[in-house]
Amino acid sequence: MCAAASLLGGAQHPIAPTLALSSLSAVLVWAIWRPADLWLMLPALLPVASFTPWTGWWLVDESDLLVLGVMGGAYLRWGYDVWVRDATPFGRTPAGIRWAYWVLPPLLLLGVWRGLDDARGLAAWPGLLADLWAQGPYGDYDLPGNTLRVAKSMAWGLLLMPILYRSCENAPLRLARGMLTGLLCVGVAVLWERALYVGWFDFSTNYRTVAWFWEMHVGGGAIDAYLAMAMPFAWWAVWSAPHGWRWHAAAALVLLATYAVLTTYSRGLYLTVIITAVGMAAWAHHYQFKAPDATLWHRRAMAWLLALLVIETLGVWVGGAFMSDRLSRSNVDMHQRLAHWKRGLSLLHTPGQWVMGVGVGRLPEHYSTQIDEGASPGQIRWMRDTEGRYEIQLSGPSRANAKGELGLTQEVALEPAGHYKVRLRAHVDHSIWLKVQLCEQYLLYTGQCQLRTRQIADANKTADGWFVLPLLGLAFERTDFGAAWRQGIFSVKVLQANANVEITAIELIDPKGRQVLKNADLEWGPRYWGSIAYGNFLPWHMDNLLLEVLIERGLLGVLALALVVLRALLQVLGTAQRGEPLALLVGASILAAMMEGMLVSFVEIPRVSIVLWLLLIVSFCVKVEPQA
Repeated sequence: MCAAASLLGGAQHPIAPTLALSSLSAVLVWAIWRPADLWLMLPALLPVASFTPWTGWWLVDESDLLVLGVMGGAYLRWGYDVWVRDATPFGRTPAGIRWAYWVLPPLLLLGVWRGLDDARGLAAWPGLLADLWAQGPYGDYDLPGNTLRVAKSMAWGLLLMPILYRSCENAPLRLARGMLTGLLCVGVAVLWERALYVGWFDFSTNYRTVAWFWEMHVGGGAIDAYLAMAMPFAWWAVWSAPHGWRWHAAAALVLLATYAVLTTYSRGLYLTVIITAVGMAAWAHHYQFKAPDATLWHRRAMAWLLALLVIETLGVWVGGAFMSDRLSRSNVDMHQRLAHWKRGLSLLHTPGQWVMGVGVGRLPEHYSTQIDEGASPGQIRWMRDTEGRYEIQLSGPSRANAKGELGLTQEVALEPAGHYKVRLRAHVDHSIWLKVQLCEQYLLYTGQCQLRTRQIADANKTADGWFVLPLLGLAFERTDFGAAWRQGIFSVKVLQANANVEITAIELIDPKGRQVLKNADLEWGPRYWGSIAYGNFLPWHMDNLLLEVLIERGLLGVLALALVVLRALLQVLGTAQRGEPLALLVGASILAAMMEGMLVSFVEIPRVSIVLWLLLIVSFCVKVEPQA
């Protein structure tokens, strides 16, 4: 079933079905051939397994197809082995975590049921299920589909556990190699992003890197949480690598990963990385772990690497004003975050909500409708008319004092030396303020823009039924190396509160008179289209892992998470005391995730949540004793 679902999803890929199908087939065959390599494949590919800005997918993405593919292949191999060898399955789940099979699925089902029940309101269940089916892989954070989107990471984790525990031998080492591969991919993505949009050595511009974590189109700490979990593996690699090219490669990865950490300008991540590194060193000293290459050369090389890291950090700090500005605002930002947490707790009104939560995935809807400061900056709804054709209902802020903007977006190639023009085929009930813009932009941060803010009404249409909005601003230039590769983001926003426009076609005319938007007539639905929030990310995140779990899953969810984490940490602590360095590595990574979770929430980001699941699962594979 998993394999079939993966291949069917690949065949339905909106952009490159042939490539997706062939890639998933290769992953499936690999998992059948070497199921133990799931430990390597998942952490290596998850950080880049999403192409949401181009596919328009939201409820699912390529990471889900990847998980389904590897599970399908591994379970097929398991069944084949049992059938051919005529033996009982081997490689059972370690005794210390078997209780999770009995406790977590009921809690997950309870959270999903409460989430869907909360989302349906007064509607009947058949109507809700029909809406979910019609929604398909698309949706929005305040719709019922968000419950399924958030819940899937735990579902994938529970389904992965049996097949992963079948290959416990050398699992921590394979996971470590996969994490290093994934970290390298993220580091390369950071270099590419900064080279094109801000420059490697520009540390004054208000720009924070996001790499390939498109889930951050509404803010959040996806890259922060991932880097917090991945950095201990970089430290381990450089500590354990032997003399020669492997050590130099590991040292280069540490420098690259540190650059990625520094350019997020996340103060919580800075603190987490420092505490984790110091803690690992202290723990290694306490348990007398010795580097495999304990030569004088290795000690000197580590000292030189430490000096380079200090120079790299000082370079970012004194080389621009952005880091110092961020650090100087720490007290103010902390007060704002405390107020945000307090408002989030006010969403829990009844004893039932305190115990079981408001429902998985329901935080954005509750926060944006019940909290004045969290009013939604806009809304995008994909609808079908009576003839089955797609149209977009683009709405403005839900309250007049709402902060930020929400734009309907698409990535486009930029043409130099000229101005663009926007054409909209749309209907408005009354005059509204509309903003259209085209900017040099990677995800959240805009560079040079051409834009137009204008009040439109049906009377402004041309004779053939279009709104025409010529964009104003400087022409885009191609004077530097990165400009030739730099993409732009086109966006449409409604600025007026409680107003909306129904769009049936959008065209962007470049300086040469060519229409450059894909799926401009919306015939393919949300394909190629997305959304980006500007200036207000409060409605979508609680910025605290435990608070997010408490609000959506209640005290039961917090207790279950605490039990899993504490049991995993106790397991690696006991193994570390017996002299296993990999236990130190896994434990440090889990603790880093929890520390970073004090200032960001990532249970709503499935790709990152699955990485944490892998760490928790592998903690019981570090020197697991054979079972009878």
